[in-house]
Amino acid sequence: MWEAVRFLFFSSVESFAAFSLMLSIFRLKPLEFLWPGLFSFLIMNLISFFLREQMSLAFMVPAISTIIFILLITTVVRVPILWAAIIAMTGMFIYTAFQAIVILSLFGSFTEDMQYSSAGTVVQIITSAWTLFFVWILLKFKIGFTAEFERLRFKWEHIAVIIFIIVGLVASATVMFYNNLLFIILVLALVAGLFLYYAIVKEREELSSNDD
Repeated sequence: MWEAVRFLFFSSVESFAAFSLMLSIFRLKPLEFLWPGLFSFLIMNLISFFLREQMSLAFMVPAISTIIFILLITTVVRVPILWAAIIAMTGMFIYTAFQAIVILSLFGSFTEDMQYSSAGTVVQIITSAWTLFFVWILLKFKIGFTAEFERLRFKWEHIAVIIFIIVGLVASATVMFYNNLLFIILVLALVAGLFLYYAIVKEREELSSNDD
């Protein structure tokens, strides 16, 4: 019982840190959406615990969590679903890369039983603290991307983004399944970089259209 409570509590802290990172990258204020977010985080982590403990499907957790984040950003933050997917995917990939670096630095590799052990809790605490500090820097110095979310129109390039989102979810599940930490860092860095590149391109397009 204590293990389940510990897992849900620290996973909820971790989810809040990841959610805050997602929004702050795009200059959105996470505290404005704290309470509905906490409910979603609890549901998300209950699903995560069930998949890991009862069904041995831990490799599916990142993809399912990302989908829940997308729905949360769409319904609560009121961002169009395509932008919500970009925000969620970018934040998840960067957060997971942070966590992989913490695991690699402290333990050298990831083991399956780490997520239920004190080592896993240490990783969650350090990664969440590091992420929240990074979020504070982004918000304090107003660093991040600005975007006219409502002006996003569905064109052929957005179809490519949707395809890439699907590929990214599949890649997340795959690398978690094979449990290769260095490969995880490489894939997440690549995917996050591509999403950030897309965000930069969209921001420049919007600034150019405003100048015209």
